[in-house]
Amino acid sequence: MRPRRDPSAAPMLSRRALASRLAAAAATLGLGPRAAAAQAPAAPALDPELRDAALRGLALADHRGDPVHAAAARAAMDRLQQADPEGALLLRLYRKLDVRPAAHYREDMPQAAAADLALLHAAMRACRPVAFGYADLAGNETQRTVLPLALVHPPQGVKLLAWCEKAQDYRQFFVRAMQGLATGSGDFRRDRLALLQGLAAKEGA
Repeated sequence: MRPRRDPSAAPMLSRRALASRLAAAAATLGLGPRAAAAQAPAAPALDPELRDAALRGLALADHRGDPVHAAAARAAMDRLQQADPEGALLLRLYRKLDVRPAAHYREDMPQAAAADLALLHAAMRACRPVAFGYADLAGNETQRTVLPLALVHPPQGVKLLAWCEKAQDYRQFFVRAMQGLATGSGDFRRDRLALLQGLAAKEGA
């Protein structure tokens, strides 16, 4: 025979109600599955250099003689249009310009300086303008301030693709022909996607 319960005592909780209250308390204290999910660290952003290397690998897929690999690369490019519009534009530029020979080629010019390439990569990541003196293939020297958008690597040497303030248009510059390269002030991050879209349209990429 069960003992009679004192009517003045606090009401008893069912097992389900008790479990519910314990779970709520655990969440309040930072315990339990809900709290753990809320406190789980976000996935780290993809390293920009690793992303760029992957894009350049996809850009060369059609030149490897493997139709299965080429088809997989094209499927990845289609997905990029939604997931990473900027990456998709860069990929189109790499496919067009990393392998296209130039009309003029001077073998007597030096290789691009590693320090200049490092500065340009950093400026592109930070969306900062750069300034430099430039000698074109005809020997004309000018001072340029540009918004650096991409580096491409055709056989004749590394080129910077940029919006040039002097020309008020897109231009290509051999990195090896730059003198006194320096990072300028300002930030064109908000305009970068539109600039890449214009560059891809001009190059027919």
